[in-house]
Amino acid sequence: MTFLSGIFFVFLFVTCLLYFIFPLKARWFVLLLSSVIFYLSWGWQALPVVLVTSLMVYLAARRIDTIYVKQDEDLKREGMTPAEKKECKLRAKKRAKRVHMLVSALVILVLIYTKTGSKIMNSLGSLLGYDVLNAAGELDTSARPAWMTVIVPLGISYYTFSMVGYLADVYWRKDKAEKNFLKFLTWVLFFPKILQGPIARHKKLGAQINEGHAFEYERVCFGVQLALWGYFKKLVIADRLSIFVNSVFGNVYGESGSLIFVIAAIFGSIQLYCDFSGCMDMAGGFCQILGIDLEKNFNHPFFSKSAAEFWRRWHITLGAWFKDYIYMPLAISPRMMNIAKWFKTHVGPRASKNVMTIIPTMIVWILTGLWHGTGYNYLAWGIYWGLLMILSIVFAPEIKKLTRLLRINTEARSWGVVQMIRTFIIFTFARLITIPGHLQTTWDILKQICKQFDIWILFDGTLFNYGLNGKNFFMAMLGIFVLWCVSMLQERGSVREMIARNNIVVRWLIYYVAFFSVIIFGIWGAGFSNVAFTYMQY
Repeated sequence: MTFLSGIFFVFLFVTCLLYFIFPLKARWFVLLLSSVIFYLSWGWQALPVVLVTSLMVYLAARRIDTIYVKQDEDLKREGMTPAEKKECKLRAKKRAKRVHMLVSALVILVLIYTKTGSKIMNSLGSLLGYDVLNAAGELDTSARPAWMTVIVPLGISYYTFSMVGYLADVYWRKDKAEKNFLKFLTWVLFFPKILQGPIARHKKLGAQINEGHAFEYERVCFGVQLALWGYFKKLVIADRLSIFVNSVFGNVYGESGSLIFVIAAIFGSIQLYCDFSGCMDMAGGFCQILGIDLEKNFNHPFFSKSAAEFWRRWHITLGAWFKDYIYMPLAISPRMMNIAKWFKTHVGPRASKNVMTIIPTMIVWILTGLWHGTGYNYLAWGIYWGLLMILSIVFAPEIKKLTRLLRINTEARSWGVVQMIRTFIIFTFARLITIPGHLQTTWDILKQICKQFDIWILFDGTLFNYGLNGKNFFMAMLGIFVLWCVSMLQERGSVREMIARNNIVVRWLIYYVAFFSVIIFGIWGAGFSNVAFTYMQY
């Protein structure tokens, strides 16, 4: 069951109905039941993995909390000297840190196993003789024993990061440990976010889930509107563009032109945005119907004027997670301080400041690449973004001087447009690293692009040979135009509040137009298969 399946709408309606029927204090239990049912719709095999992992984190957080409670009680005793108080704090911190590090490592190891397990088992299958070639020349893995089956729980990349962050927050005393395991499990499995995020913080989402919310007509309307906008982005734009993109990159060595790859890469960038942000809008809309505010994961990233700004607007919760739990602890660690001190003494203050940025930034981006996938292309993707970030920070003074030297009016709207186009090109090039699947294929595509510029494909009908006829190509362009117009309005204020200020006739006219646009122009129904959300694979 996904957000795109027919049964999901029945599931959502029943969930909302029961949620608002139950007493306020018991409404979290409806969310637990619905989330478990949603998770089981993908199979029961992975649920025990999630339950065991959740129980480990829950118990670890309770243990850390108990350690700190005992510390606070000890510190209240009369007659303790400052030295004894300091020793008490250090002892408690050390014990809490052991629990935090051990359980976090175990949870992350489970994630690493699910990311690399298939490759490991493929190697073992060949080595142990379980995998053989059948008569058709295909690899037959049916002889593998049960222990070689790699179970990949739904949403593991997202809930793992959420749980590791939760443990860190409890350890740093930024959040309190949840006392009720079932409430904790509800936060972990919460169905709107389990497919592909956002990477929710317990402190923000957990309290909202637990407290229950009354029915509010305006919130329900806003939630339906947001979800509908997500379906528009996914079904009208993303799934339509994916036909073209998959057709081009699925037959790389059958193409002789170059411009077709450029167009497919541009479409691939827009398709990924509409697919991922569309899912986030659906999830956010479902939550808003229930009275819950889900953390924002996108903020019109294609309006960004720099790579750094882009990643403050794209997959916001992932960037925030890496900043809070990897970058900052690395940047202020004693070892990093010693390295910076050495550079300040032997090279200079600027080098000292830069090294404190360069090392944590590159580590974060390599880890970000590996979070997306374990192939060399994802490692290269992470290094690519890491280098861009580092260069933009290290050479910021020189870039500013060059801008003044060239007398560029940085306040001009035209310069802002140039910066947005530049950022889009940077992102699109990064997509070329990952879309083809292998670095060698990416290299071959880049060589092909440089060989010839076949502009005639724009006029001779060649574009219609990749799964989209003239009508669907026009609908894709129209959908992108609507997306751009709405995004421009959203940059200036809330479109939903603008709609709400109109009279009832205008409001419902807009609702009907939006609804039937998805129904009539969406890629779904007979002859089409639902395209899975791209970020579910991560």
